[in-house]
Amino acid sequence: MEDQRMVQLALDNRMLTNEQVERAKKEQQVLADRGVERSLYFLLLDLGYMTDVQARVLRKYVSSVNVRALEVDGFVLQGRIGSGGMGDVFRAVNAAGQEAAIKLLSSKLAKNEENARRFQREARASMRLKHPHITQSLGAGEFEGQRYLVMELVKGPSLKQRMSERGKLPEDQGVILLWQMASALRYAWNRGVLHRDVKPANIMLAPPRGGVAEPFCAKICDFGLAKVMIQEGPIDEESKGMLTGAGMALGTPHYMPPEQASGQTDLDQRADIYSLAASVYHALLGQTMHHGKSSTIIMYKQVTESADLDPLRSLGISDGVVKLMGRMLEKSRRRRLNTWDEVLAGVKAIAPGVVEIQEEALRQVGTSAADLLSPFAQSAPVNVPAQHADSSSDQKMIRIMSTPAVKMPPRRHVPVGVVPPLSSSPLSSPPLSSSPPPPPVLPPMIVVQAPAVERADQPSRPQPSNRRRVVVVVLLLVVALLGAALGTWSLLQPGNQGQRVSPATFAVVLAGIGAQDQRTLLLEPGEYPGPWRFGAGHVGVTIRALDPGVRVIGTGGTAEVPLVRFESGLTDFSLIDVELVHAQGMAVEALPGARATLSGCVITGEITGHGAHLVMRGVTLSGGVQLDLQGTVSLESSVITHQPAITLRDGRVEVARSRLIGGGPGAVVQVLGGQLDLDAVVVDAQPSSTVGIDLVNGGSATLRDVSIQGVAIGVRCDAARLPAISGLSISASDIGVSWQGPRDPGWSWERLEVRAPTPVQGLDLPTGEEGARPERLELVPAK
Repeated sequence: MEDQRMVQLALDNRMLTNEQVERAKKEQQVLADRGVERSLYFLLLDLGYMTDVQARVLRKYVSSVNVRALEVDGFVLQGRIGSGGMGDVFRAVNAAGQEAAIKLLSSKLAKNEENARRFQREARASMRLKHPHITQSLGAGEFEGQRYLVMELVKGPSLKQRMSERGKLPEDQGVILLWQMASALRYAWNRGVLHRDVKPANIMLAPPRGGVAEPFCAKICDFGLAKVMIQEGPIDEESKGMLTGAGMALGTPHYMPPEQASGQTDLDQRADIYSLAASVYHALLGQTMHHGKSSTIIMYKQVTESADLDPLRSLGISDGVVKLMGRMLEKSRRRRLNTWDEVLAGVKAIAPGVVEIQEEALRQVGTSAADLLSPFAQSAPVNVPAQHADSSSDQKMIRIMSTPAVKMPPRRHVPVGVVPPLSSSPLSSPPLSSSPPPPPVLPPMIVVQAPAVERADQPSRPQPSNRRRVVVVVLLLVVALLGAALGTWSLLQPGNQGQRVSPATFAVVLAGIGAQDQRTLLLEPGEYPGPWRFGAGHVGVTIRALDPGVRVIGTGGTAEVPLVRFESGLTDFSLIDVELVHAQGMAVEALPGARATLSGCVITGEITGHGAHLVMRGVTLSGGVQLDLQGTVSLESSVITHQPAITLRDGRVEVARSRLIGGGPGAVVQVLGGQLDLDAVVVDAQPSSTVGIDLVNGGSATLRDVSIQGVAIGVRCDAARLPAISGLSISASDIGVSWQGPRDPGWSWERLEVRAPTPVQGLDLPTGEEGARPERLELVPAK
């Protein structure tokens, strides 16, 4: 009732419209489906439909429990920024203006005691860790039955998002990532915390720290599966093994170490070492180590197949990095690098200069983090569990879970190979508990296990017959193939492919999509009248052209009315292979906080982002891109034809493997503020333009393998920053580089090729014959 009074009071005072309230109700239903119960008033604030001043005015008149619930630990929730298996993450701010991320446990999951314990475990694990490369936890608790965790708000994408938007990492960035994460995970291990779910989605890439020459400041997050081995009071049974019954492998199959995939519970730092290497392998290569149609198949390969390092070599990754990755990815724990100290020493041997910079950055943390300054310490802190000599580390198991739990039947052991004896074992010490947890009740399973290595002091045991081996291996393969077939069959069902719509039915289907499980719409060819509006009720929606010929047409709109608008509250939205035609002006407008992806679209008209986050891949755009209000744009494998092609006032624009075509007075690329990053980009003026790239008023840019041609002035900088050039070719009719203002001697400029009557103006800068690499420019789409 109080919630309704707040909303009605806002409507009566014309602070809200009925349309805004209806949109908020749709978002409320989306959250309810995920088990998160939020008041309607909260969502109206979340979507930015009311200002803080209006909210304070309303609070003077109405006191509501639901309104107070918006404040968690002094933070007011402002908007959902992510969702996961355990709940949702919201952006929040306190009275001092400090921003934070607040994770709320789904109310549906909170009813399960095990999930509640897992959430509590994440809070306990992360609260004890204070490290520059670990997302900091600020508080945790429970409010009106809602468990929450207050965390540092990382203003950057996850490694998974970064790879999805821009492709694989270059080797130098991969080495920095490896060192930063190894440093963080070593710190966690020395405090009795094993992460157990290291993967690209749990690595956040914050902006570089001030004064540190680095591409990003990586931070490990999400300790939901962490194993806490040092804690106040007795260690519960769950801490001794995985977070559910022994033998059930929790984690992410693509990055899971063999011992975790096989259900073993005596995990140590070597498990995280393997997972980190698997994540860096993915980042460097652009694909995971193992592939399969089901998790079972991938886990089976994790246990039975060695990592293939040849693709890394073929990509040109240095031998030092490949060898280090190989040692971290050993199937046998005893052959794998044993400690994080060994990993950090390996990175330092490969890139001592990089490590020196990173170590110096840690020294700036202060005396309260003295142990951060000695990443190669030889002894572990007191009470950290030592690794045990592992007689079972080479036993290879996969347990394939089936229907309701029953008593475990006798296991069938099938030898799949003999592992030769190895040399010295890791240090051993008494286990944390002298008695193992009681045997769990588990579903039926198939177990594939390699025999333990026979030692000289042990009697030999009879080996199973070859016929028995063959029979059980065949059974395993049959089960795996059946699982894959069932998964494929499920994916091929109509409900999983998307709902076909036509121009006549599109509006009706879209209006009701919030109440449907199906979030993919397949558009049949035809002309669809605009304008289109997408907001919080369309989170997770994908709209894809079923065949060529899908066109969204502006009908009588003006230049100020966009053909497509992405509104605040929209996230995880994709528009694929659709043509947008708005000859009057603005084709797409994205409002603050909106997140959307455009793939394979042909667009006539401008794209404007106000504090939004847009990803564009394979786009052909006849109109410029404009960005302000701290938004981001990632443009990949695209062609823009407009003058100017890009106007950046604030925020960040990243362009890779793309062509920017301008012509006429002014600049093809204007940077009036913010950060511009160009990687394998051709700036082509047809006919001739005044300036290729214009940097003014504190704007900043990095240029890697960039070609500028057909201009009077290639690059013009006026009180701007150009901290990095790595391959720049300029063909200009007047001036190659025109510079006004100071140039930091620490900036790195290399491979600068200029063909112009005045190559450089305002600087004493030598140029050469080598510029942008031709093989990189070959990746740029044709005109």
